[in-house]
Amino acid sequence: MTATTATNGMKGDGSNGAIVQVSDFLEAGPVNRVALDLAAAIQRFGGDSKIISGGGSMVAEAERAQVEHETISISSANPIGNPGGKIAAKLSEWNTRLVHSHGEDAAGHVLKAVGKHHVPHVVSLYDLPVQRSGKPTPGLRNALKGDRVLLASQFLQDLLAEAGYLDGVHASVVPPGLAVNALHPSVVTAARLTRMVRDMEITAQSPVILFPAALQEGAGHEIVIEALKEHSDRSWVCLFIGLGQAERRYHYRLTQRLEAEGLENRIKIYEGTEDPATLYKLTDIVISTVNGNLAFDYACAESQAAGKIVLGANSGSTEFQVDPGVTGALFDAGDAETLSMALGWAMTMEPDKRAELENNAMLHAFKTYKRDETARQIFDIYDELLA
Repeated sequence: MTATTATNGMKGDGSNGAIVQVSDFLEAGPVNRVALDLAAAIQRFGGDSKIISGGGSMVAEAERAQVEHETISISSANPIGNPGGKIAAKLSEWNTRLVHSHGEDAAGHVLKAVGKHHVPHVVSLYDLPVQRSGKPTPGLRNALKGDRVLLASQFLQDLLAEAGYLDGVHASVVPPGLAVNALHPSVVTAARLTRMVRDMEITAQSPVILFPAALQEGAGHEIVIEALKEHSDRSWVCLFIGLGQAERRYHYRLTQRLEAEGLENRIKIYEGTEDPATLYKLTDIVISTVNGNLAFDYACAESQAAGKIVLGANSGSTEFQVDPGVTGALFDAGDAETLSMALGWAMTMEPDKRAELENNAMLHAFKTYKRDETARQIFDIYDELLA
């Protein structure tokens, strides 16, 4: 199925039973967005679609899409009651044809729920595996028992395969889909751009460097500061944009350091943004990750969709997502010196070369991360299992 075409397996009046998405939560974010988009597409094309999650801000959006939602506590950090039994009851009530788990916790509960009467089970994994004593956790072992296992990146597949975890597992790589059209520079109006420039007090002459990362210990802000100090003779401004929940003490210490270094007017800290498309349009260079080792580099993918040059650590999925010299540059993970070299390369690039790399980045993102393409790949797997 694509955004405009439904396959035979997804059509119908719902009498053949439901296709159910199961996720820890339904909060705003790329992982939960995948579950909601799949459910909404199935419903839109006449199928019977349901979602089970621990609840969240996107439940109302699911309801607007006429997707029935059932709140069941799934997260391993705070499970309540008997999630597996509750899920089993809903799967039976809905005459479920197929269930798709998003994440290890959801997969573990669904595995128990479908144990007595087999229902095709698809599992999507988005995070690095957690190990105990060098062995995979029970959650990962259960998740890999799905009829199909969808991995967020080639890096994650290689990592699991090299460890021997994928022996006998029917796994494939399906990157999380992004709303690439919503990040395209053309959607940003002059008024939005002017307002953000004014609010952030950015001068038109200053190249803007963006570092989106959690305002937490170990995120790499200190390394970025050290790298930027090597370019103090150049004109630039850097935006530290927080992701997720900020650590107040860390935020305070970071602010104190910038003031002590005399950098408070060149490096600005914000706890997030409600207008990422405008932020990316304002930006010239994105540092997607400093320490790397990510199962999937969302900041890198979003930046490329917005047509930006990405500098990223040469580890984890970032090493697969950035093509050096074509869409950006890689530097040694956690190393200020090589990051500084990458920044120097990006800041002194000729305009024609910059435009070429920006276009390459956008083309790569539209080819690789479009939501329609992610949905098409997943629905093809659904049809195969339901045939």
